[in-house]
Formats: sequence, C-alpha cells, structure tokens
Amino acid sequence: MTKTFKKTRLALLTGLTLSASLLSSAAFAEFSGEVSLTNDYRFRGVSQTAGDVALQAGVDWSADNGFFVGAWGSNVDFDEEGYEGPELEIDVYVGYWGEISDDASWDVTLYRYNYPGDSDLDYLEASVGFDFYGARAAYWYTNDYSGTDLDLHYVDLNYSWGFAENWSLDFHYGYNFGDALDDGEGFDSYSDYSVGISTEFNGFGISLAYLDTDLSGDYEVEDGVYKTKATALLALSYSF
Repeated sequence: MTKTFKKTRLALLTGLTLSASLLSSAAFAEFSGEVSLTNDYRFRGVSQTAGDVALQAGVDWSADNGFFVGAWGSNVDFDEEGYEGPELEIDVYVGYWGEISDDASWDVTLYRYNYPGDSDLDYLEASVGFDFYGARAAYWYTNDYSGTDLDLHYVDLNYSWGFAENWSLDFHYGYNFGDALDDGEGFDSYSDYSVGISTEFNGFGISLAYLDTDLSGDYEVEDGVYKTKATALLALSYSF
C-alpha cells in the first residue's frame, strides 16, 4: 500500500468513536462524560495510534427537548517518513434525539473532526441512527473527507445482548464505501467487524473485543501506522 493511498483513501478514517452509553445518555441526562484508556484506537477497523495506547475523553450536554452537544478527544499517531502528522484529534458534535417508543429512538448528528497541527485534515460528517431493542443501525456521510472533496459513506449495525446483570455480548459490523476509498483499480469499499464482551460497575466499564476487517493483500497493514490487522481490543473507562 502506497503512502498516498493510505493517507487519502484508507488511513485517515479517523473521528468519533463514542460508546453507545455516551451517545444514548443524551436522552436521559443534562450532562454526562466518559474517560477511557485502550490499547489501540481503532476507527472503522483502522488504527489511529499506530497500534499503541490511546487516552480518550468525551463530554455531552443535552436539553429536555432532545437537543444535545458534545466534544470528544484522543491522541493519534499518523507519522510516516517525510510526514509528521497531528498528535491530537478533537471532535465536536451537535444533534437531536427523539423517542419512538420505550424501546426505540432515533437521532441525527453533525460532527466536526479537528486535527490541531494539520487543519487540512478537518472535515464535517453527518449521521442518522436508530436504536431499537438493544440494536443500533446508523448511516454516516461526508462529501469532503479530510479536505479531499471526495465522498465517504459508512453504514454500521450493532447489537448488545445482556446475558447477565451488567454483562453483555457486543456485536458490530460496518461497511465503508465511496470515492474517498476508490483507488481506480477496483478497490472502493471494505468491511470491519468485531465481537466482544463488556461489563460495568459503579461507573467503571471494561470491554474486551476481537476486531478485524476484510482487507487483505496490499490493503492490509500488519503493524505500525494505520494498522488494520486483527487485534484484541481492551478498553477501561469511567463514566460520570
């Protein structure tokens, strides 16, 4: 995989990775937040920290009418030979949440992804999502991915099965496609997926997941910057 392809087509699939608990909290509380530590920051299957540890934090405020705003941040590492990338990702978002029934809801959100030190990478992305009976489906779209004037689409499906008190099995599937991925040689999409287990107690959360993509050959990065090879992802978090 060439440096140009990694940087403009696959590698910088960076942005918000809000946990389901933080996003859904917009419906129930005026203020919430989360601090987490993970052995790798993966976004849509691609490492944003060259396979290294990430410290992340987010805050969220919501009004009684369903309006919410928030911010989220993480360290990142995109450094390659001849390119010293940003060290931080700071994202802000605004949206609206609505209830369909006791077991179903919807939300629309606009995100702004910011990379201090390299503002050329900054971009906007919009999403619409539905939560129903422990499952979540969402569609994400940007028409100017990382300042390239190329569109990128993402569809993901998630399901959390509570098999015991404060314990759940978590399943994820995502599909990435659009001009921002098109290399002109037949590659224009890929999938990412994970399965994991998580628990929480007294505001603390622990999750362990197996994460992989269907990327192979020249499009699979086995180590270092923009790593996509399968990994075990461990995260520790505290919500407030």
